[in-house]
Amino acid sequence: MNNITRRSFLTAVAAGAVVTATGCNKKTSTPAPATPAVKRIVVLGAGFGGSTAAKYLKMLDPTLDVTLVDRSAAHTSCPLSNEVIFGLRDISFITLPHKPFADRYGIRFVQAEVMGLDASKKIVRTSEGEISYDKLIVSPGIGMDYDVANGFDSEMQKAIPHAWIAGEQTIWLRDMIKNVKKGSTLLLRTPKTIYRCPPGPYERASLMADFAKKSGCKVTVIDPNPGIVSKAPRFQAGFDELYSDVLTYIPSAGVKSYDKGRNTIVTEKGEFTADLINFIPDQRAGDMAFLLGLIPEGKKWAPVNPITFESDLIKDVHVIGDAIDPAITDTPKSGVIANTTAKLVAETIVREFAGQEPLLPMMGNSCYSLVSPHEGIYIATVYHYDPTVKRIVVKNGTNGVSPERSEENYLNLNSWAENVLFDSFK
Repeated sequence: MNNITRRSFLTAVAAGAVVTATGCNKKTSTPAPATPAVKRIVVLGAGFGGSTAAKYLKMLDPTLDVTLVDRSAAHTSCPLSNEVIFGLRDISFITLPHKPFADRYGIRFVQAEVMGLDASKKIVRTSEGEISYDKLIVSPGIGMDYDVANGFDSEMQKAIPHAWIAGEQTIWLRDMIKNVKKGSTLLLRTPKTIYRCPPGPYERASLMADFAKKSGCKVTVIDPNPGIVSKAPRFQAGFDELYSDVLTYIPSAGVKSYDKGRNTIVTEKGEFTADLINFIPDQRAGDMAFLLGLIPEGKKWAPVNPITFESDLIKDVHVIGDAIDPAITDTPKSGVIANTTAKLVAETIVREFAGQEPLLPMMGNSCYSLVSPHEGIYIATVYHYDPTVKRIVVKNGTNGVSPERSEENYLNLNSWAENVLFDSFK
């Protein structure tokens, strides 16, 4: 997108000679033109959504005062993190520092915890002080929705890391897998839809099976869904053709409980004991969305206007990324969609400041996944706003899946990932 500058100008009234009460002509000084107030946008969360929104706001209108807030000094990308877990890529490649990025575009970066919101005064409270805004963009990411009643207390959540929010847990799981002994059993539990990155669990299952095949282990995948959620024919072909001797896939296996003493998951399809358990829980909007009052009582996702992505609950607050309520969109929860939604919101805000109507959303999602360390598959879809149902839906005839896994798709995966990371964080 090209750099675009939009400025609103107030018309200055020309000053002339006035007649005083004494009848003498007196010339007044010309008043200076009024200067439009600088618009302040605060972006909370510097992942694929937040960083992209901050960047494109400044690209569209460099006069905007944009502040980006995140608790961490750097973002660790979930895309490509499965490769880190299985030793195919170093975590440094997917670790993107915020400060150099922000400086490059004239964005103020504040490393802080978000503490609360005073929507009436348009103030965000953080651990580094209060920040006022004209518009607020919130990119809360995803949250883990463990069923504590089934034994998943805070201690157990650390013992069996999900590594579905990349960073510290990515390293934990990588090191646990490194230490697996020959003959061990590995258990992967996939989340129930809706969750971040629909093909991600099956990519992880594939790479786990590749590891198991090379190290003399076995893998069991328990899935609460009735079948593979994304790219099903391609992943199933990989399971059957590459890993049938080491991988057992069990669908419709809803979890009933976790037995810590035996390291056993009890499901509707039976009990499964393993030496290593990677349990990816069900998911919801990130904690920040709940903290700021963007989630209705008893719900898990943030309701928004499907055209502007403005919160249904708080005016002048826009929600982007994984936290958006799936009731308004068929798009998956992915880094590419967070990036695209962020651009739409940036454009919407700049247009509003210029007195223009928002554009109707149209966005594309492309996603590559590994089926083996050097073979990939892809899916590509276009979505648009349908006024008849008032939702963002799949545009007819645009949903495409790769016909087979290939090394070419693996190479394209690398280019795809580098482009998305560059557009969002560079």
